[in-house]
Amino acid sequence: MRKEDVESLKQLLRQFIDDVEKGKAIEEAGWMKTERGVEHLLKKLGLYERGPQGVRISLYNPLPLDLLKTELGDIFSDMQLAVKIRELVPYLGGEQSLQTGAEISGFAYMLEASEFPVFSHRLFQEGFSNVDEWHSGVSNATCFLTLLATRKMWAVENVEKALESLSRLSLPTFETKKQGEQKDIDRVRKVLKWDEVLEIIDANTCKVMGFLWYVDRLTILEGIRYPESMVLVQEGAWKMLEEKTGKSIQELRNAVIEDVDRVERRTIDQGFAIASWHEILRLPW
Repeated sequence: MRKEDVESLKQLLRQFIDDVEKGKAIEEAGWMKTERGVEHLLKKLGLYERGPQGVRISLYNPLPLDLLKTELGDIFSDMQLAVKIRELVPYLGGEQSLQTGAEISGFAYMLEASEFPVFSHRLFQEGFSNVDEWHSGVSNATCFLTLLATRKMWAVENVEKALESLSRLSLPTFETKKQGEQKDIDRVRKVLKWDEVLEIIDANTCKVMGFLWYVDRLTILEGIRYPESMVLVQEGAWKMLEEKTGKSIQELRNAVIEDVDRVERRTIDQGFAIASWHEILRLPW
């Protein structure tokens, strides 16, 4: 590709990225009035998109290598991946079986991401000799903890069946078979007072956390790297939850915080919360 063609296309890339950074909606970002030669080049490369406000580079076709080698091209291609996930989000939220599978899997991913900071006295009470043994035990127990939550919060007994809709679309699901010895799992369950926690926390809080963590996992698997791209995905996920629940982002955030606060207040041992629950039950962003 000629150097001047690369520079012309970089202007279009820059316009889109700048618009997104300024908070413009995807539908309104990147449009420019261009010369006929640039339009012809875009059509030739399969990147032509026209709208009422002019022309922009298509979000749905790969960039040529000469553009991908540039910083702007790298950011834009990352945003293309983000748009792909953003457009998947309402689809997940539009079918109950997909949404349930996403929420359950996301809840498991949230637990897997935690180091489960627990009051050390609780560990020794249940026979854990040190923190390393605890980390190993709780890592092997996250699947079982998720299964218990699934029965309580989603009223789902057969988790594998609940995840089938995601699997049919080749979307990620958490590994339901991954767990350790039952006696070790039971010790973890007692340390965390997990059954009590599931009586305290609201099901809607678990669903909000789970859905957002699932979307976060999609961004990781797609290899999204730039903050600008992450914002596109996060906005899409929050928008879907706002529409489904009728609550604002701040109301949803506050509900999660208040619910986890309640868990901390009600799971006390020797005058202390048994765990730092805000580092276990939390939003990804």
